Amino acid sequence: MLEKPNNFSQKSISCESCSLNNVCIPNGLSPSEIAELEISVDKTIKIKKKDALYHSKDEVDGIYAIKSGAIKTSISNEDGQEQVLEFHLPGDLLGFDAFNSGIHSCDATALEDTLLCKIAMEDFHDLCARLSGVRKEMMHQVGKEISHNQSLLLSLGQQQTNERLATFLLEMSSHFQSRGFSGQEFILPMPRQDLSNYLGMAVETLSRIISRMTEDGLIQMDRRLVIISDMEKLQKLAHTSTSYKK
Repeated sequence: MLEKPNNFSQKSISCESCSLNNVCIPNGLSPSEIAELEISVDKTIKIKKKDALYHSKDEVDGIYAIKSGAIKTSISNEDGQEQVLEFHLPGDLLGFDAFNSGIHSCDATALEDTLLCKIAMEDFHDLCARLSGVRKEMMHQVGKEISHNQSLLLSLGQQQTNERLATFLLEMSSHFQSRGFSGQEFILPMPRQDLSNYLGMAVETLSRIISRMTEDGLIQMDRRLVIISDMEKLQKLAHTSTSYKK
C-alpha cells in the first residue's frame, strides 16, 4: 500500500540538491525547467517491502523515480507463474510500460522499503508540452529502456548461463558506480529466486555458477553481498570490456 508519511514532507530536498540529479529526470534541464518540474513532483511516496507500487491492468497515474530502495517489475500468466522483467534501483524511472495504452502491463513490487518521487500524468503531459527539455529527456529515458530490453534479449538468447550472471553483475557494478557507490562491493536487493527467474535459469543452477565463480576467484558472495575480486576476468567471461550503464 502506498504511504505518505508526515515526516517525509519536511525532509524533502530539491531536485538540484538530490544526489541522483545526474541520473534522473532533471539531468540536462535548464534551471527554469527544473524549477517548474519541482512544483509537479511529489517527493513523499513510500512503499513497504513486498507491497505493490502498481499492478498489471491498473490505469497509469504517474511516472516514478526511485530515490532509495528497489522495485521489481514482473508479469504472470493465468496459472500465476511469474516472469521477472527488470530490477529498478535508485535513479531509475518507472511507468513507461503504460505509455502505449494508459494501462500498466506489468506488476511493480518493492523488494525492500522504497522511497520514490512521482509526477502525476496530467502534470507530466503538461510539462512535456511546454518544456522541450523535459520532452527530450523523457525520450532519452524511453530510448535507454528499449536498448536495455534489447540487450537482455540478446543475453538470454545467446549467452551461456555463467555468461548471463557475469553480465548481470557487471551491469550492477556499473549502476552502483554511476551513482557514486562502490562498483567492486555492493548488496543485491533481490532474492536468489527472483534473480534466477530474471536470468532464465533454475535456482540450483545459479547457486552452482556462484560457487564456481567463487572457486575461480572472480567473486565473493555472502548472502546478498557481492565482492568482485577480479573485474578483468569477470569482463572476459561476459565477453565485454565495458559494462552496460542503465
